[in-house]
Parts: sequence; C-alpha cells; structure tokens
Amino acid sequence: MLTRAACAAVVTLLASLAGAAAAYAQQTSDDIPTAVSPPSTPTEVAVGVYLIGLSQVSEPSDPFPTIDVEVFINVSWLDPRLASEPADGPPIVFQEEEAEEKLSEIWSPDIEIQNEVEQRATESVQLTIFPDGAVDYEERFGATLNAELDLHEFPFDRQALDMELQAFVWDRTELLLVANEAQTGFDEGFLTPEWSVTGVETLIGSRSDVRDDREFSTYTFRIQAKRHAGHYLLRFVLPLFFVMTMTWLAFWEPAENRYRIGFLALLTVVATHAVVSGSIPRLDYPTLADVILIVCYMAATALVAVSIVVQRIEAKGLPERARTFDRWARWSLPVAAAIVLGASALILWN
Repeated sequence: MLTRAACAAVVTLLASLAGAAAAYAQQTSDDIPTAVSPPSTPTEVAVGVYLIGLSQVSEPSDPFPTIDVEVFINVSWLDPRLASEPADGPPIVFQEEEAEEKLSEIWSPDIEIQNEVEQRATESVQLTIFPDGAVDYEERFGATLNAELDLHEFPFDRQALDMELQAFVWDRTELLLVANEAQTGFDEGFLTPEWSVTGVETLIGSRSDVRDDREFSTYTFRIQAKRHAGHYLLRFVLPLFFVMTMTWLAFWEPAENRYRIGFLALLTVVATHAVVSGSIPRLDYPTLADVILIVCYMAATALVAVSIVVQRIEAKGLPERARTFDRWARWSLPVAAAIVLGASALILWN
C-alpha cells in the first residue's frame, strides 16, 4: 500500500501535469486565429486608394506594357467580435510588424492586386482597432502593374490605367467591396516624365474566377493619364511639316526641276517612318503617327506624279492646259492633306 507521502507526491504530480496541459491548451488557442469567417454575410469592406505618384509608364514599343505606381490604400470594415470596453475608449494602434502579426490573428478581407507583375513593395503598414469593433488598415506601397494601352491616337493619346483589387478567398455572398470616396484621389503636384495624371475613378463590379464558378466582388482604381506630346511634336511632326512645306513650294519650280526634291522628300519620310516604327509594337491597327506618315508619302509622290503629267501635257503642245493643271494641283495638295489628317483624327479620337 502507498504511504501518505507517496499519495501526496502522486497528487502533486497529477496537478502539475494538469496545469501544464491547461497552459499548453491556452497557448495553442492563442495561436489559432480568433475569427476565420467574416463577421457578417456579406461583410462590406470600404476601400480607398490615393495615388501618390505615377512613377513610370513603359515605352510604347514594349509589347507587354506596365506602369509603376506609388499608392496609399485604406481598407476598413466592422467586426463586432473585436469590440472592447469602455465603448468610448481610445483605439488600439499597431504598426509595421505588430500590425501584420495582429492582422493574422483576426479576420481580414485578404484583398489582392490582380494585375500586379510582381509582389508589391510595402513601405509602411498601420492597423487600428476601435472600441466598437471597426477596423482600419492602411498601407503605403509601390507596385508594377500590367497595363493595356490604346495607341490609336499615339503620340497624342490618353490612357486609362487600372489597378484591379479582389478578395482572394471570400466571394460576393461573404464579402462586398465598396468605394471609400473620402480616401480616394491623387497627388496633383507629382510630376511624371512624359505623362500627366488628369483624374482617377473607382469602378465596383464582380468577376467569376477560373478556380470555381463563384462570383467575387472587384474594385478597380482607374488612373486617367495624358501623354506629353512635346517630344514627338519637336522631333517628329515639326520636321515632317518642314519637309512637306518644301514639297509644296517645289510646285513653283519648273516641272523638270521637281524630281530631285520629290525623291529627297520620299527618302526623308522613309527614314522617319523607320524610326517611328521602332517606337511602337506591331499593332493590328493604324495610329495617328501612321496616318501622318502616309499623308507625307502621298504628298511627296504627288509632287513627282504631277510633274510627270505636266511634262507630258506640255510635250503634246498644250502649255496652257499644263499650267492650268499645275495651278490646280498646287492648291489641291495641301487641302487634300488637311482633309485626310482632319478626318483621320476625328475617326481615331472617337
């Protein structure tokens, strides 16, 4: 039989084991997220995006264009399970690593950028939990995003550049994204080489993912940007304008002296076309730059063609008819070029 001392030792050992088991269970429960499902069905998550700067837009020659953005994002939702006493107490603020650690312990919308090229570079994070259970998540980051450029009006184009956000896990029955207009905007003082940001807008929609047939709520932050055309005006359009002016003035020269000017103009346009073609990808539609070059080709060709016709008419002994045709061609050429350019601009810009 066990002595009283042995019994006491056994009881003490069992109590120690029970305490250790309770401590382990408590520690394990602390490691498990306190909420793995949305606080309500569906939970509304307000998203606000502030564009700090459009750092870079890839060159038009890039077949897979991208944009670099600097962004501040605010995501907020209400989770009554996080409410605390007193109700009028101060909010609890977590920053950087503490914020990320706390965010892993509570429910969060798990919003991802769908069109990012690589993982965004986070610069700062702040998580605020209010006594009523309201949660505010703020992050500043830089990201490289895929972009779809419409170059019909190049080099006088305007682009709509999107950042697409979507919850990774929760579908529309569990989570709805809404726009927080108070936290949405852009820094008008930020200057980007070759581009100006003219405005931003938010688009709320839904998308079915390839992984299943559920619909997911989406938030699109759209940046309206305009290309600075000064570089192309000075180095592309203006030189061609002088070449075409020279071509037009050649109509006041005798017909036999115009060939050299016409061929020089054609060679200049060919060289310019080669340079411009290397600046844009292989598109299946014409740009405004292509139309300008085609008009220049037509003007240089018209100079040579009209000169040949005038000489043929004069060779038939009809000098007066040759002069009349020459005067008509002299003034119809710039009018026709202006009409073609104007009509093309209207078609491409509409």
